[in-house]
Amino acid sequence: MSEIKLTVKEKVEKKMALKKYIDEMYYQGAIQFMSDPRYKSLPQYLQSSGISSTFIAWKEALDKSRSARETAEKLKEESASRENVTKIA
Repeated sequence: MSEIKLTVKEKVEKKMALKKYIDEMYYQGAIQFMSDPRYKSLPQYLQSSGISSTFIAWKEALDKSRSARETAEKLKEESASRENVTKIA
């Protein structure tokens, strides 16, 4: 199996796309958090830490999901490569 290395430009584009996605999710989460009626009754330090905590929890969940997806993809590749091997008795 041959591996294709990404160029620096491709690596940057891949990382920036992920950054834009994370930024968008952060702002969507913040808007949703701030639209909760209980938000205004919180002290200022809890308002800002609540937004951050929500984002951190979301990111952790996303990382676990991404890790599980990557593991599943590796297992599928391994399974596919073993199917191509003929058994000799």
